[in-house]
Amino acid sequence: MQNNSQSVKEVEEAIKTWSEALYNKDLEAMHKDYADEYRIFDVSETVDSVQGLKDLWKQCLDYFDKPKAEYKDMKIQATDNMAVAHFKSRISGMTAPVPEEMANSWLRGTVCFQKENGIWKCIHEHISFPVDCETNRIAFDK
Repeated sequence: MQNNSQSVKEVEEAIKTWSEALYNKDLEAMHKDYADEYRIFDVSETVDSVQGLKDLWKQCLDYFDKPKAEYKDMKIQATDNMAVAHFKSRISGMTAPVPEEMANSWLRGTVCFQKENGIWKCIHEHISFPVDCETNRIAFDK
């Protein structure tokens, strides 16, 4: 598959816009470009709707002052109307004490987009911690 460089730039911008909305704790702006048939496999649960995701974030935002999303090793594959971004990420800015190994660790993330009427819509996300299969414990990635 040949990567569409314009689509990659547009998806990068969509991720940046989401991160800015998170920093401002603006639930509506965070989810304005999510598809109706959205689904997430999150660290703690599966959510099958945009409203369900908003409800999940409502539970979390009180634990943050100014949540800042950080990304590394991001790769985006995109055609004219479909894109997949995968990366490692973490969100800093928690007000509650968090164990250091968790606060400094990177989660794995995959976000799938579909372009609808010229707008990239998030259709699926998967966020997870790596697991050490021998110990069945989270393998925190520093």
